[in-house]
Amino acid sequence: MWQSFKPFFEWSDKAWLGQAIAGTIWAFPVIETIHILALTMMFGAIVIIDLRMLGVGMKKQPVTVLAKNLEPYMTWGLVIMLATGYMLFTSEAMKCFVNDGFKFKMAVLFPAIIFQFTLFRWITHKDEDKRPMLLGWLVALLSLMLWFGVGVGGRAIGFV
Repeated sequence: MWQSFKPFFEWSDKAWLGQAIAGTIWAFPVIETIHILALTMMFGAIVIIDLRMLGVGMKKQPVTVLAKNLEPYMTWGLVIMLATGYMLFTSEAMKCFVNDGFKFKMAVLFPAIIFQFTLFRWITHKDEDKRPMLLGWLVALLSLMLWFGVGVGGRAIGFV
């Protein structure tokens, strides 16, 4: 199945944006720094909410209020992360095509995004007295596993 994406990778590798980024020594590190800062912003907000759902810290703060207050950080962090991630990808798309770390990251990233905007959002916007505690725990643990997986995959790209 992965081979079916090869034309997209080849097209991305030749795109003007990727060529422009690859043609400088400063663009990739600057974009990567922004990418990691956005990841930190998004992941920090998610971890705070997940830890609260697990009963670790901020126990007086309702999950619904916490999620509502941190949602802009999660959303904008993800948007910036996706935009900068595409820029990084297009500057070395064919390297990514054969990189197992990249494949793992993509395999975890898409389910993480879908999870984040479906079950995670639904459970964090539900009143705590109407939400089964076990479901909150499961959602928090799955959220942490998915996003840590994305981070591990991203980190592995440089080493595989």
